[in-house]
Amino acid sequence: MPVFPRIKSTFRLLFRKRELEQDLDEELNSYLELLIEEKIRSGMGAEQARGAAEVELGKIGRVKESVRERRVGIMIETFLYDVRYAVRSMRKNLGFSAVAILILAIGIGASTALFTTIHTVLLSAIPFDEPESLVVGRKTMQGNVAGPVSRPDYLDYRDLNQSFEDFAALGWFTQDRTMTGGDEPRLLQATYVTWNLFRTLRVDPIVGRSFLPEEESQGVGNVVVIDYGLWQSRFGGERDAVGRTIHLDGSAYVVVGVMPRRFRFLFDVDVWHLMDRDVEIDRRRDSHSLLAVGRMRPGVGIQQAMADGNAIAAGLAQQYPETNQGKGLALTDLHEFMVQGVRLNLQLLMATTVLVLLIACANVAGLLLARGERRLPEVAMRAALGASRSRLVRQLLTESVVLTVTAGLLGIGVASLLQSGLLHLLPIGGLGMDRPAVNTAALIFTLLVSMASGLIVGVVPALRGTASNPGRQLGSARLVSHGARSRRLQSTYVVVQVAISIALLVGSGLLIRSLAQLSSVDLGFSPPGLLTGQISIQGDAYPTAAERSQFFASLLEQVEAQPGVSSAALISKLPLRDLWTDWPVWPAEQPAPTNQASFMAMARWVSPGYFETIGIQFLRGRDIAASDDANSSPVIVLSERAAQSLFAESDPVGREVRIGFGPIDEPFRVVGVVRDARINGLRRTPDAAMYMSASQFAATSLGMVVRTSGDPNQLIAPVTNLVQQKSANVLFAEPVIMASIVDQWQAGFRVVVVALSLFSGLALALTVVGLYGVLAYHVSQRTNEIGIRLAIGASSRDLVNMVLRQGWMMVGPGLLLGLVGAYLVTLLIRPLLVIIQPLDTRSYLGAVVLIAMVTTLAAFVPARKATRVNVVDVLGKQ
Repeated sequence: MPVFPRIKSTFRLLFRKRELEQDLDEELNSYLELLIEEKIRSGMGAEQARGAAEVELGKIGRVKESVRERRVGIMIETFLYDVRYAVRSMRKNLGFSAVAILILAIGIGASTALFTTIHTVLLSAIPFDEPESLVVGRKTMQGNVAGPVSRPDYLDYRDLNQSFEDFAALGWFTQDRTMTGGDEPRLLQATYVTWNLFRTLRVDPIVGRSFLPEEESQGVGNVVVIDYGLWQSRFGGERDAVGRTIHLDGSAYVVVGVMPRRFRFLFDVDVWHLMDRDVEIDRRRDSHSLLAVGRMRPGVGIQQAMADGNAIAAGLAQQYPETNQGKGLALTDLHEFMVQGVRLNLQLLMATTVLVLLIACANVAGLLLARGERRLPEVAMRAALGASRSRLVRQLLTESVVLTVTAGLLGIGVASLLQSGLLHLLPIGGLGMDRPAVNTAALIFTLLVSMASGLIVGVVPALRGTASNPGRQLGSARLVSHGARSRRLQSTYVVVQVAISIALLVGSGLLIRSLAQLSSVDLGFSPPGLLTGQISIQGDAYPTAAERSQFFASLLEQVEAQPGVSSAALISKLPLRDLWTDWPVWPAEQPAPTNQASFMAMARWVSPGYFETIGIQFLRGRDIAASDDANSSPVIVLSERAAQSLFAESDPVGREVRIGFGPIDEPFRVVGVVRDARINGLRRTPDAAMYMSASQFAATSLGMVVRTSGDPNQLIAPVTNLVQQKSANVLFAEPVIMASIVDQWQAGFRVVVVALSLFSGLALALTVVGLYGVLAYHVSQRTNEIGIRLAIGASSRDLVNMVLRQGWMMVGPGLLLGLVGAYLVTLLIRPLLVIIQPLDTRSYLGAVVLIAMVTTLAAFVPARKATRVNVVDVLGKQ
């Protein structure tokens, strides 16, 4: 009888048992009615008759309950006996049990580790009141999400919408602020927020208050809310911190509130500035740098709120066609927005661990089938002594469940180790959620997975092992036919394992090749030997542009005089660390373009020698010079892409351009063209950029790049000491070598690649073990046949080829199924691929060759064993 009908009939019996108990209850109720009628006919009143009938029926009910209790007791005793027997069996077959437990523990542990991470990141609610009503708003251009909104647009959305209880905004990114006034300057992360952000999130300061609407409307921009960590470190946790003043970049700010200890929203922030009416941020509708955050009214869905926002956007497009034509408002669930950067990675890793667990289950099921062959006489003897088939199946299933639950307990330790690695490797801490841990939910998950695995690996061997009556089962013919079917099942398990392994190998191969491409991508500059950091001065200490330029110029001279320093330069935003700031730029002889037609380039301010220091190649023209200061005409250096976009094939040197949003309204004269560089990310194409003179911008905070002839880390302490000696209120903040910044861009992707590769290797190893076990078992079962073949003249090569063919007969179908599955895997990982195409021939061919090699190795040992059969011993037993 096939396996699945047997399983179906088993469940049908269970449900039938429940139906019989229900029928018994119905019969007892009918009997009660008959007793009442009989008592009434004997002359009793209705109430008296019911009471007497219930007394008699109660005696029957107590008998019934006693039988039920006895049945439950017998079931518990039987179960405990089965568990004890399973434990004894495991101890008796310690080698088999250890292998099976280890295989399953790895699969269960990996699944548990990924479950805890996914449960925390993707399934748990974010730590805000009624989080389902919170959304993030971004602008759309021609229907496509295009980043932050502008401040004037935000204010219109806030004032005109009908869908939100509150509609707030905060800066798209954080900004460096140098806090002075303590023992030493300290770099803080700050962002601008509207007065109602904390009210929208329904999070109140634990000390003091939040911002007030009148502070925003009246231009009272010198108030800040600080985070718990800054409150503790700067003010010692004293409540009188509220009302005190801190100095940021030379300006005084009054602390009005302190946020709770674990509060975090989107970014790591030390200080929240109030975005008042006078703050210099996003004053134009075509300048976009704010994230909107809204809390929808009760009963309002996200689609309704988005329709409301787009209706407002349509009105703004009519009112301001030059800046708002084609704009809209996209709303995203806050939780979805927070996890979108890690969702795909976690889903991919979870799918991989599930596949590895399936391979482990198939492997152990194959081992149980092989073990079941040796236990056939035992099962047949127990059946002959009166044990029912259901009793035997229950015993065998109990053994497999005890095995897998033991593996689950060990898997918890494996999960803890893997969890520690995940916490260090995946960017989960940046989500502002609780750190994943092996908690109660994880333990329940592990228990359920362990029990389910026990049923999966045990049900087929149990049904196979109890397939017929004892007499036939003890017969040799029955053993042969039973063994043949078991071998077919074992072969099926190997096919499944090979198919999953080839799919995982192809996927990991594609990602490995993508990582190699990402590691060797041309950045447009040279990271080796570069030290970077941030230099921030106080505006009130250096009030004029000339004083600031003089400070930075003298600092560069002193840094370049340090041993091992080849050159040093400054830039407003360090590549790959400080991103964006894209401004419109157009040829000066042309009118300013509309919002739709404007060409955007990354705006950067640099000191003389920056391109040589960072390693960006000059194509034509000259560098920014020391003479390009605040008293000279504005100059600009364009990247190759910007030059081609603005001036096509003509020489841009000597031409003039105008820049939107900049502090200088005059046209800039193009003095040079440099190669494009990847300054906003490794996976992006090189960005169009424009470089202007830092001396003409009068910045108070600039990034420093130092080219060294040795180890850049050795210069951190000397440069830090030099800066502190130059001014006590100047900070050389966040010193890091450029190679580390590049490495951080690869880190998240590398985690996925390494994890998938490890799991793929584990899957391959389990597959090899399974294939070896099946082939070794087949050889042991065919010892007589092999002896006869040797006796009639078969060579060792013939026997080796026979075993290899047997192995390839199992692997071949698995390869075909795996290649089909591999294509489906590429649909999942396509967004992660860099340059490499999903149908990359090398990845597919490499996986097939690897499977072929390990198949040959797995089959070789059993094949060699077959050639060492003693013909005399075999024929003597015939």
